[in-house]
Amino acid sequence: MGMGLMNRILCKIESIFYDEGLIFIRLRSGKHFLSAMLLESQHILEVGREVYAIFKETEVMVCDEGYSKISARNRFVSRVVKVELGGVIARVIFMFEGREISSLISLEAYRELEVGIDKKFGWFVKSSEVMLEYV
Repeated sequence: MGMGLMNRILCKIESIFYDEGLIFIRLRSGKHFLSAMLLESQHILEVGREVYAIFKETEVMVCDEGYSKISARNRFVSRVVKVELGGVIARVIFMFEGREISSLISLEAYRELEVGIDKKFGWFVKSSEVMLEYV
């Protein structure tokens, strides 16, 4: 089995937001929407422009139709201890085993999920994104 295949979906840029050195882009592909978060750089972006959304096959998680079962192996439930809101990005900080774990999500997702201090939420880390550091 080959590894490292890239998925490509033809999209049109719907909106672009800049916040804290990041670019948050909302894309449309037919009746579906995708989001992309990029580091600010020399991107030539404009609303209405056609682009391909490209992502590695290792970044695709699989779940059942009702979203109750998911392929992510690293899944946890933790209490939210801090939230930092930007113009389009929210940093959500969890307490996990006595350590803070942070996640950057869109402000839109933050509002939809109704994230708040002291609430418990699930979070996932794809095994392909975990690195090791020797102690």
